[in-house]
Amino acid sequence: MIELDIDLPQGALLNGCAAELSAAITACGGTWLHGDEASLRLADDGETLIGWRSMDGLREALPIKPNEGHGRLALTETGQGLRCVSGENCGFHLAELTEQVETFSMAVFFHADPQAEPRTLLTLNGEGRGRGSSYLFLSDNGDGLVVKDTGQCLSLEVPGPSGAAGLRVLIVTVSGDRVALQEGFGEIHTARGTRPDLPTPASLFIGARSHRGGLQKTLGASVIEDVMFWPGVSLLMPRNARDEGHQARLERFALWR
Repeated sequence: MIELDIDLPQGALLNGCAAELSAAITACGGTWLHGDEASLRLADDGETLIGWRSMDGLREALPIKPNEGHGRLALTETGQGLRCVSGENCGFHLAELTEQVETFSMAVFFHADPQAEPRTLLTLNGEGRGRGSSYLFLSDNGDGLVVKDTGQCLSLEVPGPSGAAGLRVLIVTVSGDRVALQEGFGEIHTARGTRPDLPTPASLFIGARSHRGGLQKTLGASVIEDVMFWPGVSLLMPRNARDEGHQARLERFALWR
């Protein structure tokens, strides 16, 4: 073992990119849920997930109303996270996460189940507030990826098999009347429509779309290890230097994952 009795710069530390990314997400008013022992709060049985604290300790995702102990801890070759089971309400939500729905970005790191579709991964939902009460969701349906709002203002579908093994990352940016989707820092897919009428304050749902109990067909199988949300940040579409900095930090973190 080599020991150095000096202070090293962040770039020389294996976990330096995670600390840098966390600080940047907090600074822009965003939230990062990371699958580690410090963040995942378990019941006495050591398996049932009852809370998921953000990296900065400022927020905690809690089970959705129909999730009565269905969300369990799962260990993977890259870490740990929330296990979602097809047809079961295993979801969590961050209540009243943001007022910024004009421009935002979100990302999810997850493992797919080779025997089932991941289905709904993330949803931005105003929980019934405001005119129209539409919401926007990201779903992996096995034969392709979908980002759309239920008000039919924005819709982006990327066809093709999407059940790749290993840890995957999906990134979504919504900015006004445009939506973009990227998997694994590959091709950026975009679409244009009209600005969605998303009510605020909006909550972020993980592995579910809302608190409703009758949406089992939208609930798939996956292990979700990381969830990130950036209000007012455009990671994938025309962006400024600040947005590019956020994207670079995310890519460095993903490289070390």
